Amino acid sequence: MAPSETGIRRRLIRWMVLSGVAWNVGCTELAPGSDTLQAESAPLGSSGAGAAPPGDPKWACLGKPASPSAVALRPTVGFSLRLNDPATQSTPPAASLRACNRFDIDCGAPVAGPAVPAADGLLHLELPQGFAGFLEITSPAIIPALYFFSAPLQSDRQEVFIVVGLETARALATSSDVALDPELGLIAVRTMDCRGELSGGVEFSNATGGVPFAFVDGLPAIGYVVSNREGLGGFVNVPPGLVVLQGREVGSAQVTGTASVVVRKGWFSYGDLNPAPQ
Repeated sequence: MAPSETGIRRRLIRWMVLSGVAWNVGCTELAPGSDTLQAESAPLGSSGAGAAPPGDPKWACLGKPASPSAVALRPTVGFSLRLNDPATQSTPPAASLRACNRFDIDCGAPVAGPAVPAADGLLHLELPQGFAGFLEITSPAIIPALYFFSAPLQSDRQEVFIVVGLETARALATSSDVALDPELGLIAVRTMDCRGELSGGVEFSNATGGVPFAFVDGLPAIGYVVSNREGLGGFVNVPPGLVVLQGREVGSAQVTGTASVVVRKGWFSYGDLNPAPQ
């Protein structure tokens, strides 16, 4: 009688086991003396223990590769900016905006600008597609600011920035034990989620120094190291020069993004912590 298919398979398995042949397929292994595949526990990776809840769209992209995207090529793209001083709930007077090459730290040869508020209240710039420099934002009523793009500008974009008025800065200095040193600079950190929206719950840090703060009810409060629900925080009294920022989602401790900014004495430098594919 011809051997059955099951009998042949069992003899083949027995030969493999006696010969020391390991049969691994992906994350499974054939158990000795059996024709049943036994599942092994998969090693914990970036989406294992400590990861953000799998159903939370805010952090669903952490630990995953970036999805490819097509970009329509064009000579220039538009960038529009609305400035908001929380103390006055308005655009600061005589505001001006310039775009600068990332390596032109003093902005001696602006790429575009200066732009002033238009009839719609926005400051508009036309920039080369792929622009990856920084913006210079000034007004007699605010601490002047630099905004560093975390990724090349590929399409039209509109942003809203919270700026810090001089009165707010003085109130911050008098309401805390930290005196603002005019020889040092300040950093404003904006923490983003996987949807590209400002989102809180991110612990921000840098290796250069400074005193951390977060915005509470629109005003900066000293000592906070986790961004508020509006996704805002920062540092005061930071030494001038290049500073690398990092963010971690507090629930999982996964890195949400890194950014580099240049600090000028007496200026605010804005950096975005966008989710970084691992």
